[in-house]
Amino acid sequence: MFQASLYHLLNQLLGIVGKSFPQYIRYSRPYMPPGSEAIVDTIEAIVHDQDVLAERIGVLLVDAEAPLRPGGFPMEYTDTHDLSIDYQLAAAIGYQQQDIDSIRALIDELQSYPEAKALCEEALGMAKGHLESLQEVLPASSSAS
Repeated sequence: MFQASLYHLLNQLLGIVGKSFPQYIRYSRPYMPPGSEAIVDTIEAIVHDQDVLAERIGVLLVDAEAPLRPGGFPMEYTDTHDLSIDYQLAAAIGYQQQDIDSIRALIDELQSYPEAKALCEEALGMAKGHLESLQEVLPASSSAS
């Protein structure tokens, strides 16, 4: 029972990290007006960090012989796939805050699992840093439009 709960929580974390909005942007084709380079670079850096963390979460699950079930991208993301990168940046900031809230809730549920809790706390710190990075490029995108 406890292991199944742990696996479920780790898979939730894997879904948050591996199916985030920046991950979705990687596959969408937003309109890129001139001057969007800083936004694109920021998104690429976030996706790279998330890929590394998702790999670590996956290894933890595989080593425990647990199923990997990260799920898919939320359907609401598809409403943004053909919009400008500036719009997607604003959406990414909102979704990043939601991810932070979701990760905080997982930390509370992982009190009995120190290794998983530490990984989740690392994910929270990373998500907060990513939020700051997204917010830093927002003014540049607003002045470009």
